[in-house]
Amino acid sequence: MTEAISTKNEYQITVSSPVWQRVEQIAAEFNLSVSELLEQIGEGQLKVVAVPGNSVKVSEQDIANAFIWLAAQTNVAINAYKLQKLMYYAQAWYLGVYGKPLFDADFQAGIHGPVIPDLLENYQRQFSWEPITEKIEQPKLPQKIGEFIEEVADAYFEYDDATLERMICSEMPWQEARGDLPRDESCEGIISHESMKKYYAGRFFSK
Repeated sequence: MTEAISTKNEYQITVSSPVWQRVEQIAAEFNLSVSELLEQIGEGQLKVVAVPGNSVKVSEQDIANAFIWLAAQTNVAINAYKLQKLMYYAQAWYLGVYGKPLFDADFQAGIHGPVIPDLLENYQRQFSWEPITEKIEQPKLPQKIGEFIEEVADAYFEYDDATLERMICSEMPWQEARGDLPRDESCEGIISHESMKKYYAGRFFSK
């Protein structure tokens, strides 16, 4: 009788230190070990999403222009404050889904929600609280980012500024940046990318 010999082949994948550190960071965000993270990905409990390539530098003004242009195409009124909140949601969800910022500018945890002060002042000066009616051409964004902005618009265009304010100000990143400040007190505290990424990644991966 011939006895079959069972052999086990082991394969090794070598990754660079920065990649491994990022994997460890992602695992820590979910309170998992790296092996547990990989196991849940393999079982389909966690979804891995590819980061869209972005060789073109995207600024906060590019994203503002995209929302203003989309609003004009869909007859949606957005004022200076609603624009800030739309841009915040774009930044927050991009961080949560892709793990990196969509643009560089920081948001302060203002009384009425997140603001990029210079950008807010620019549109306030021109339009006060009235809808922004600036005529602009369709921004030339990378395709994946353009599609992402359209998804954010689809999700949030229907809400007015007051509703968006209540939504955002009930969430951890804005509250964390303000600390113990009274609700009606001005604040220049920065809503950190890390807090936005952690909160919105949790919402995305729990779907």
